[in-house]
Amino acid sequence: MKALGSVASVVEAVREDVEEELARIREETERESERLKRARESEPVDVPDRAIRLESARREAAERLAREDWADRRAALEDREAWIAEAELQGLAELAAPEAAAERGQLLARFIGEALERLPGQTFEVTLAPGDRALFNGDGGRRLASVSGEREIVLKTDEAARPGACLVATGNGKTSFDNGLEARARRFENACRAALAEIYGS
Repeated sequence: MKALGSVASVVEAVREDVEEELARIREETERESERLKRARESEPVDVPDRAIRLESARREAAERLAREDWADRRAALEDREAWIAEAELQGLAELAAPEAAAERGQLLARFIGEALERLPGQTFEVTLAPGDRALFNGDGGRRLASVSGEREIVLKTDEAARPGACLVATGNGKTSFDNGLEARARRFENACRAALAEIYGS
């Protein structure tokens, strides 16, 4: 501050000094404010427990993705299982259909032969569906004779049996072996499902 003689001059000098100081403070404040603004735009805000919140958010995101992935896998598995079950039903239905009688006759002759190999004795009774009994006339009878060999076979019908049924019993009735279409489907279910699953995935 300059040395001045009158009170008015001193007051004026003080006012000028104050205004200069205020101008300097305003300028420094504006510069600091601008610096802080740029810093906020370029640097992340340091939020308390930020690391904990980020880890929690990552964990929640991972869990959500895992749940969505499991839901997708489960839906795909259910679709596959439904397709396999439908394919099995359609396969049995097609073999049991009237137009598949010739093919069914060949299969039944083979099924009877397989059952004979598993049962003791020389005399057997084979129970079939009413419509399938006629499949062993003519050529069907010759096929049956080729699988029976020296063994004696008596063909019977069961009105309640479905097409493709094939129950083979020893002559004394003590032992039997169900080798029909439905029984074989149950017995070879794992192998059938594996084959169908491979087809489904191809």
